[in-house]
Amino acid sequence: MAVVSGMHGVGKTAISSHWSHLNRRHFRDGDLYGDFSRRAHGGVVDVSDVLEGFLRDLGTADAAIPASFAERERAFRALTAERKLLVLLDDVDQAAQVLGVLPSGAGSVVIVTSNYHLDELLADGAEYLPLRPLERDACVDLLTKMVGPARMRREGIQTVDALIELCGGLPVVLCVCASRLVKHPEKTVSWVLEEVARQKRTIRALSGPGAFAADATFDFAYGDLDPPAALMYRRLSLHQGHDLGIAAAATLAGGELGEVARALEVLFDAHLLESPQTDRYHFHTLVHDHALGCAEACEDQSILEDAMRRLVDWYCTGVRNADRAIVRDRLRLIDDDAVSSAYAPGFANATEALQWFDGERGNLMAVMHAAADREWDEQVWLIAEALWPLCYNHRYFAEWIDSHRTGITAALRMGDLAAEARLRSQLARAYAEQGEHDHASEQMTLAKVAAEVCGNPMLQASVEECGGMCSLSAGDAQSSLEAFRHARAMFVACASVRGTAIQDYHIGKALLELGEYERALEPLAQATDALTGGEDDITVGRVLLRRGEALVALGDMNGAKEALARVVAIMVGREIWLEQGEALAQILQ
Repeated sequence: MAVVSGMHGVGKTAISSHWSHLNRRHFRDGDLYGDFSRRAHGGVVDVSDVLEGFLRDLGTADAAIPASFAERERAFRALTAERKLLVLLDDVDQAAQVLGVLPSGAGSVVIVTSNYHLDELLADGAEYLPLRPLERDACVDLLTKMVGPARMRREGIQTVDALIELCGGLPVVLCVCASRLVKHPEKTVSWVLEEVARQKRTIRALSGPGAFAADATFDFAYGDLDPPAALMYRRLSLHQGHDLGIAAAATLAGGELGEVARALEVLFDAHLLESPQTDRYHFHTLVHDHALGCAEACEDQSILEDAMRRLVDWYCTGVRNADRAIVRDRLRLIDDDAVSSAYAPGFANATEALQWFDGERGNLMAVMHAAADREWDEQVWLIAEALWPLCYNHRYFAEWIDSHRTGITAALRMGDLAAEARLRSQLARAYAEQGEHDHASEQMTLAKVAAEVCGNPMLQASVEECGGMCSLSAGDAQSSLEAFRHARAMFVACASVRGTAIQDYHIGKALLELGEYERALEPLAQATDALTGGEDDITVGRVLLRRGEALVALGDMNGAKEALARVVAIMVGREIWLEQGEALAQILQ
């Protein structure tokens, strides 16, 4: 293991990625990348989530990925015992994050990048590789490649050395200065030095000998921007997530998509933004801090808060649209028009919605926490409620639990008993699926009290259903069967066709757990008939999966394979791998 440590902007990720690229061929079983950046994860880094991704990258079907961290860690160690892997763990801030994701195979190499020394890893034998700012010759080489050798030859040695000292040998700062020279071919390095000196910024101390004027350099680059690009620079800094697309950036800036795209490209060309993939942009940490300072110094707080509220509304609308693309008619506590936003994403089907969520879940959590910090409680609990089917379908437990805890706090501040009951019951299901049955029971007790007081019969039926699911996860199939039958009667009284059909599905599952395979077929058939032809084919696939399980147990392999083949077709189309894996396992018995 190598711990590549150094200050922000010194190039830890760049050099580690470059080395990994050059040496990948020496690792016959492949390479893995884990991003531990808190911005990438919305402020909450879950090592279990990283392990899940590693297991999937190594070929583990979703159906075989355990729910708990301890089981995932054991599975990863077993899976890597005979493999030679290259593993890059980026932006780690705690040694404990690393210990849970170490491969066990001889000959594997783990590279850890961090702003910290991580002494615990060094005590375990890791090599410490401190990355210091670039030496003078490397700085000259970088500047020469960017501005051209002829132009560099015209500059005096002392002037170039002064620029290198000003940048502290940090590549990100050097690139910003060089980009100014590229933009102004008639100017000299002396002009850059003079312009930076005018900013009168305090020079920061480096972690080693020397100092640099990053803020002053960024001030100079910022001052050279046209007004639309300068506005975009300030507004993007409000977002604490990892990156943004053009539509979200336009929402923050309050501009048209075309002009916003142009402003983003200006910032990219100036090396003030990075663009790791098409139409996605993010700040380097040093630049982000500077941009946020510019926003706070140059704009009224009320204007910044309005911009942030627009971004929260954009994500709230997007996640609610994604929720509806997955299940159109599930119980929701508020109408479609509660929150709306221009440029918000829409989705033609569940697959598009889940793909969007996969790319945005870290940003969603960051925005949700920003809203919670401002006590914009309605948006907070609306986001949490809409996140449930997105988290459930791909078993993103970290986001599921964090979002619902945050949403419950918002609901309690509002005194909204219905929202509290809804979120507590959904949180209970997350705990139950991870085997934390005491926590699940506690949440279900509080959910039932809140649902009873608010007097919403559909909500009461839904809470009863969640209680049945928790009992089933805890291994008490008989209690779950009674809960599902009670919930079914409640949904019938509410004239809810979908709610009734879902309870038939759950009743069938409980009967399967009790070994009553013949009796399970009738409620499963009723659920299939009621749901087929609607928009929720994912649930139809899950019902058919249980029907196939019952038929396998009864020895009807032809009927089982027919049902299970339909499951595979549905789940492949929706990229739901867990149930697809379960269906294939049944077929192959």
